[in-house]
Amino acid sequence: MGSILGTKNCYGCGVCAASCKKHAIRMIINPDGFYQPEVNENLCINCGVCVDVCSFQTEDIKQNGLFDAEYFAGWSHDKDVRHKCSSGGVGFEIARYLLEKDYVAIVCGYNSSERRAKHFLANTIDELKASVGSKYIQSNTYYAFSQLQSEKKYLVVGTPCQIDSIRRWVKRMKMDDSVILMDFFCHGVPSLLMWDKYLAKVEGKIGRIDNIVWRDKEAGWHDSWVMKVNGCYVSRFSQGDLFYRMFLKNRCLAKPCYDKCKFKGINSAADIRIGDLWGREYAKNEEGVSGVVGLTKKGASLLAEMSKVIHLEASSTEIVCESQMKSCAIRPLSYRYVMRNLRINKPLSEIDRNASFIEMFEEIPSTIKYYAFCLPVKIKDTVKKIIRDTVQ
Repeated sequence: MGSILGTKNCYGCGVCAASCKKHAIRMIINPDGFYQPEVNENLCINCGVCVDVCSFQTEDIKQNGLFDAEYFAGWSHDKDVRHKCSSGGVGFEIARYLLEKDYVAIVCGYNSSERRAKHFLANTIDELKASVGSKYIQSNTYYAFSQLQSEKKYLVVGTPCQIDSIRRWVKRMKMDDSVILMDFFCHGVPSLLMWDKYLAKVEGKIGRIDNIVWRDKEAGWHDSWVMKVNGCYVSRFSQGDLFYRMFLKNRCLAKPCYDKCKFKGINSAADIRIGDLWGREYAKNEEGVSGVVGLTKKGASLLAEMSKVIHLEASSTEIVCESQMKSCAIRPLSYRYVMRNLRINKPLSEIDRNASFIEMFEEIPSTIKYYAFCLPVKIKDTVKKIIRDTVQ
């Protein structure tokens, strides 16, 4: 049957480890700063379960029946929830609604003491609150995913690759009817080596870090790419925050984010997909709007039940997906330099500065094209306008 022995640079979803009855697999952080499985060959019985549940090993996406996706723009009726959540608060409201129906929510929070994002089980609304907001680093899923029990009902929220593997596992366990899966439009995950360097930089300024808010709407939803640390340190992407510069410039993402992400657009194994509804339609909205996609009959039915707690406006794939990534991230010219230097004792600010210099060379072809073709045309048009205005 085989095992995932030797699998490297995979999605790092952790479902192989969670599903192993012999506890033969553990998730480690590899030299590049990403989770990957490590197999204890003395415990492995080659049952093949880990391979069967692994999304990385296949080209397909494990669908849950054919269904014409339904698209919505949405937000919570609760203004406080909408304000605290990264977009419109629809994800939180779905989880809260299902908790009240005796589901257990498996969601992601940030553990300050471990300095890592971790999935955990929320049984109450107070516990669920620890999951509010985005966490733009890879999460440790092992403990939470390993707690799935056939006699309970679950909502599982995660990245698309995590959810695809979970779909394979719950099908194998014949739990499809008792599990609802929700993922989100995903940019990719950056190296934890970069995250550690970022924390070291911030700690050098303010001391011990006890609390992190990854997105904040105090200046509005469209300028909510903020790192707020301990409630006092605030750094914005719009003002050059180093974490967001490294992350959003794709300088140190996991290898599959460049080479093998099959989950862009609405390619998903989930019942519901959510995310920020950026784009022209809500360009003036600063309160936050969620893009919501009902991907299965189960997902669409759940959304239809929730009119009392969330506002949903019918939308389209063009609007919901307008500003989402349509294909895998592209490695910048600085990628190899960045990954090499994240492993050594070099400050993140220096890595960022040198990466920016390297990336300047990527702009040379477009700059040449501009000066060779576009600029002469613009000069010609400007001269024509000056002559026309003078004659008139």
